[in-house]
Amino acid sequence: MLKRFFFTIAIVLGITIISANVKPLNFENPGNRRLLKTEKGNYWYYRSQPEKSMFLNVEGISTIYLRSFSVARVQKPKVIIIFGKDKKTYELTLKEQKNGFYIYNEITIPVPEGAKKMELLCYERSIYFRPFYTPAPKPKPKSSKPPNLMIKAHGGIINISHNGTESQYYTFNSSQSFKFTLNNGRNAIVYVRARLHNNSLPVFELYRNGELVDSYEFSLQRSTKYKAPGVNYLSIGKKVDLPPNNGTTEYELRAKTEHMFFAKPVLLKQN
Repeated sequence: MLKRFFFTIAIVLGITIISANVKPLNFENPGNRRLLKTEKGNYWYYRSQPEKSMFLNVEGISTIYLRSFSVARVQKPKVIIIFGKDKKTYELTLKEQKNGFYIYNEITIPVPEGAKKMELLCYERSIYFRPFYTPAPKPKPKSSKPPNLMIKAHGGIINISHNGTESQYYTFNSSQSFKFTLNNGRNAIVYVRARLHNNSLPVFELYRNGELVDSYEFSLQRSTKYKAPGVNYLSIGKKVDLPPNNGTTEYELRAKTEHMFFAKPVLLKQN
C-alpha cells in the first residue's frame, strides 16, 4: 500500500509539472462557457456568439496551443484561424470521449511575427475552445561569467517523451527561428525532430554567427518510440554536430519549409 501511495504521488507531481509549462489565455469576446476537468487541470472553455468570431490578443506570443472539446459527436470537426488576411483551417481529431464530452487533440498554431490579434471561427456550435501559451522565462540576474548555454529565441517549449521519461525541446518554424549562444569555449550538439504532414519533406538550416553552415532534410519516416503532445506524426531524430567553439558562438536554426521543428541543444563534457 505504501509503495502504491508514493507511486500515485509521483504521477500527480509529474502531471503538475507538465501542466505548469503552459498558461491559459482569455478571448476578448467569448460567448457561452463550459468547465472541462482533465488531468491537465480544470479550465473554462468557450464558444463564440452565434455567427461571430472570437478574438485573442497574441502580441508578444509566438505559439498558441489550442485545446477543444465538443458536447456532441461532430462529423469532420474543424476550426478556422485567421491572422490579418492569412486564413488556415485546422481539422480537429478525436483524442478521447470522457464524461459525455468529445475531447480533441491539442493543435499547435504558429503566430506570424508582428501579429497582434488572432481570430477564431467555428461554425459548429457544440465545440468549445481554450487557448494556451508558454510564458517566456523570467530573466535571471546577470553574473560575471555568462552561462555556458544561453537560449535567445524560440517558438515555445514542449516535452517529448521516450520510454517513460521526458525531455524539454524548443520549437521553431518558418515564422520564428531557434537561436542560442555557446559561451566559455563550450561545445555542444543539437537533437532535432520535425512534425510530419502533407507528405512533404521537412528542411531546416543551421547558421553560425550569421553565416550558413549546412542544410538538413528529414525523410518521411516516423518515430514509434518518441511522442509529443498534439503531434500525430513525429519524425526520426537528427543529431547535429556543431563546429568547435573557441569562445562565444551564436547559432540559429531556421525552418525552410512549413513544418514545426523541435530542437534540444546538449552541452558536451569538457576534456
